[in-house]
Amino acid sequence: MGHTEDEDEDSNHLTKVSIRKKTCLKFVSDGIIGGLENAFYKLGKAVATYPILTIIICIVICGLFGIGMKDFNQTTEDAELWVPATSRIQSERKWVLDNFPPITRYASLILVENNVLSERSFQAMYDLYQQALNIEVNGKKFEDMCYSVAGHCYVNNILEIWSYNKTVINSLTLEDKYKVVNQNVTYSPLYHKETDITTLIGKIRRHRGGAITGAESAVMLFLLQDNLEWKTEAMEWESKMIKIANQGHEHIRQIYIYTTRSFDDEGYGAVNSDTKLLSAGFSIVFIYVILTLGRFNLLEQKLYLSLAGLLVVGLSIMFAYGLAMACGVIYGPVHALMPFLLLGIGVDDMFVIVEAWKNLTHVEQKLSLVQRMALTLKRAGVSVTVTSVTDIVAFAVGASTVIPGLSGFCIYAALGIFALFLLQSTFFVACLTLDQMRVEARRNAIICCYVHKNYEINECSKRDYGQLFFKHYYGPFLMKLPVKITVMLITALIVGVNLYGFIQLRQDFDLTMYIPSDSYAHKYAKAKEAYFPYAGIDSAVYCRCNNPKNGFLGDLSYKKDVKLFEEMIKKVKNSTYVQNGTVVNWYEPFHYWLVTTNKVDIRYLIGADGYPYSNYAFAQLLYKFITETRIGQAFSPYVKFTNTTPPFLQGTYIPFRHTYQGDSKKEIKAMESLRDITDQMGFSTGKCFPYAVQYLTYETNKILQVELYRNLALAGVCVFIVTLLLIANLWTSLIVFTCVIFTLIDVAGTLYFWDVTIDTASSILLTLSVGLAVDYSAHIGHTYMTIIGEKNERPIKALAAIGPAVFSGGFSTFLAFLLLSRSNSYGFALFFRVFFTVVVFGLFHGLAYLPVILSWIGPEPYHNEEDNQKYLHNGLSNGINADEKEEYEMDADSGCIRQDTSTENSPLKSSQSESGNSSEVTDGTTCAIASSPRVKSKSTNCVDKNAEFLPENESLIESNKDEMTTDADTDTQDKYTVNHEEGS
Repeated sequence: MGHTEDEDEDSNHLTKVSIRKKTCLKFVSDGIIGGLENAFYKLGKAVATYPILTIIICIVICGLFGIGMKDFNQTTEDAELWVPATSRIQSERKWVLDNFPPITRYASLILVENNVLSERSFQAMYDLYQQALNIEVNGKKFEDMCYSVAGHCYVNNILEIWSYNKTVINSLTLEDKYKVVNQNVTYSPLYHKETDITTLIGKIRRHRGGAITGAESAVMLFLLQDNLEWKTEAMEWESKMIKIANQGHEHIRQIYIYTTRSFDDEGYGAVNSDTKLLSAGFSIVFIYVILTLGRFNLLEQKLYLSLAGLLVVGLSIMFAYGLAMACGVIYGPVHALMPFLLLGIGVDDMFVIVEAWKNLTHVEQKLSLVQRMALTLKRAGVSVTVTSVTDIVAFAVGASTVIPGLSGFCIYAALGIFALFLLQSTFFVACLTLDQMRVEARRNAIICCYVHKNYEINECSKRDYGQLFFKHYYGPFLMKLPVKITVMLITALIVGVNLYGFIQLRQDFDLTMYIPSDSYAHKYAKAKEAYFPYAGIDSAVYCRCNNPKNGFLGDLSYKKDVKLFEEMIKKVKNSTYVQNGTVVNWYEPFHYWLVTTNKVDIRYLIGADGYPYSNYAFAQLLYKFITETRIGQAFSPYVKFTNTTPPFLQGTYIPFRHTYQGDSKKEIKAMESLRDITDQMGFSTGKCFPYAVQYLTYETNKILQVELYRNLALAGVCVFIVTLLLIANLWTSLIVFTCVIFTLIDVAGTLYFWDVTIDTASSILLTLSVGLAVDYSAHIGHTYMTIIGEKNERPIKALAAIGPAVFSGGFSTFLAFLLLSRSNSYGFALFFRVFFTVVVFGLFHGLAYLPVILSWIGPEPYHNEEDNQKYLHNGLSNGINADEKEEYEMDADSGCIRQDTSTENSPLKSSQSESGNSSEVTDGTTCAIASSPRVKSKSTNCVDKNAEFLPENESLIESNKDEMTTDADTDTQDKYTVNHEEGS
């Protein structure tokens, strides 16, 4: 076909050199990428041939998977979401809920005055007490719904020392009160328990000798039974109590309140309110996508294509949620983030595909629509695959965590991104095909039934301003030496500062942060920190009897376990992690009752040592004490008997209050200290253990930081391996990997300066940021490797080819969360902070740091100019007619065929190409998105004639077979001769 013998020998020499220098990594990568490109070409061809059928199949398949959502169930229990299933606290929690389920609701008030011990403050507290008792809802008052202790409604306040007796309270002098409060620990006559006065009043003023002389605050705690019979009335009682507190009292400077319903009302209420902001964010993204994808003329607006792109996100959610729920994967509140994660990734992929379509060369635009779509998907497919596979792998690694909620989120995310990848390659490409058919039929972009006959496309809309900006302004500016140095200094400064923040990032969890800062509930939490800074959490030591009939705690010789029980209580009381006077111990009054009673029917069951003779006697006596004595009745909530006759002790608990712990590490240490006490007692078969609802959070905090760092490390390693295989160059992969690492450091470090701590929400968002960070740099790195040219030219061409798509993908993610910047909800504000920093730092490293570092130390492209010339020579000999040859010349600097636009007959001069797709033609020099390391001209506006690139029967030869020449003009070929340089 016009080849000379010398040319054949030279061609063979090139092949031998290329084969000789091919590494194992390159060999594997060529196989992977070659297979992917061929698969994407065939897929694109099939989708473009049958677009409507493809759309129907995608919708049907996603709909079938979506059937799994019929069993939708959201888990809200912290124990199921955030505590490992193998943790000891899971079995302990189950036993507590089975034997001592939570039976109370509450309303807690903090009263602030100059001196709450004054006469008028006491009268004001009594007034509030009476108002609470007189609240009536559907015929029920507080006394009808209250939680009773020793026959009295439980209201914890300093007035209980005087039994809420109005006459006695009004008769008290200041000296009388000081005498009582300076006892520190006193006995409550109402509830028959020790009471530490300092836990009931705050901001205490003391005399030099330590005596209390006043206090600025007091607590008042109302307990109600959590009974389904009157739950509605109890919740309404709480609402009215909130109203009373917010109205205030003339003799109380400030009243703060928090109730059982407060978090649901204020916390979840803010979430529901801010969800509307997210919906508005979706609308902003939609508008941006329309403006970016389309052009400002009547034919090429992309309203319906933009809708199709967002529909892909919806179908992906349907697929992922349906499949995951059918498999029983846990779904929690944090999964509400999923649509926004998929929106960010999906829009990015959509821009990459459309950018590949725009970057088809003029000659390629003469192909049939089916072939053009096949080429578009072939070039964009591998680029999308790089980011999608790395994202999927990152979340798949995260799914291996022992924290169920985080694992479930990662599974949903991996499935969603997988569905997104498939749907972008099929459903969206099919929609793009239909949209292009409409454009070429000259149908209106909005009213598709209207055909424009004599409409001339305006010149302004023909230009791709994103590419022009990156190619002619941003890229050349970035490649200036002073700018490069500035970029590297800024990168080093940002990473250095944020590395310090990352190291200082501490682990902590405060539920208060998730309550809006302007709510009454948040004000209560801040008041508690201010007036009761050393108030700890309520906890208890639970003891279970595995075989009650065999003795106390299951021992045939129960006396041994009783003495161990006494010793354990003593150690708990003396623990530095337990507040004085807060241990409620039923055993001491029970034992005192045993040794002081004179009743014959009791004395005959007691031995000389003061202990019952047997376990049977112990059970009988304890049952009598709890049910028949006034003091014992006060302890009835703390013991549980079997339903047998006679009843035996089945379980018990000893309530106490922890001392204040400043952070998560100290809280965990306090929990472990109590566990050490109970675990070391050596009960025979029964077991005692400390438990509080807050321990669930402590248990999560024990492993959360380690799990986070583990997940980030494993995800990073897997991302690097996948990137290495698909980019196929170790040095480029390492440079891209530094972008990901720097972005993660910058995000985590910035969170520290925003006073964000490591908790469940921030851990999920940091894990999520791995997937987003990869997208901003992998596209640039991969495209750079496909471009031939000088060191400073290749980054500019890479930015021109893929930069607009990368920027649009990041900016659209930012727009989705923009409105949350003013949110009063900590959770949504945290979402904004993480996504904002990921986008800013990700784009900076991808569009500034990465091109600069590649311009200095970037490796050689997949193939060199010599190889490109060989493919060009073969292409010209086989696929382009003589007339078309005159319109192209070799760009000696870039190794690219550039269309000569100086010719009057150049198609680029016309307003419309033969395909009718004038607006899709660029200025003739813009680089096309590339994917194959075997096609050297694809990253530029080159004629792509590689026989491996297009199947023989579908190449440009077939498209232009009527114009082909069977021989190549030697003079014409000489025009394309370039100096051969040995490639790497």
